[in-house]
Amino acid sequence: MEFIDSAGKLVDKDKLTREVCTTSIWIKEPSLFAVAKLLATALVNLNRVEVLWHPVTNHLLEVIIHPLNRLRAWGIDVITRLVRSVIQYDYSTPLKENQRLQTLLISPLNELSSTSFTDMQLKQVDCVLHLLHSSGDIISFGWPLFLNIIGATNNSQE
Repeated sequence: MEFIDSAGKLVDKDKLTREVCTTSIWIKEPSLFAVAKLLATALVNLNRVEVLWHPVTNHLLEVIIHPLNRLRAWGIDVITRLVRSVIQYDYSTPLKENQRLQTLLISPLNELSSTSFTDMQLKQVDCVLHLLHSSGDIISFGWPLFLNIIGATNNSQE
């Protein structure tokens, strides 16, 4: 299907949709309500973390690559707050003995290493330091991920 643009030229529907989406990003401030509700829902359902973790963190990892700084900052704040909360949660099987769960919970922090935004890397390292100070004795299998995060941050600053 084709449309006529403001200059009177024929425009493909897909091209028009991309232009509208790109323009709306800069015209309208995004709503942070969805990110706030995602955080609240995840915090209430920490007992179901194994089921909810991938969908919630995957969505938040998409939020942090958004071109608007405010939305990106909210996304990184929510990810780091969630990781801090899930590490300190009291599970039926102690987290110290559960390698799979430790790796699952720390992996979103590791995935943040692929971004080039320095503000996000700073919050990522701050979260790692907080986890080491508050829960270092619990995290036995997460050390390789922590070292990867620190190494990636060091490499990006060089």
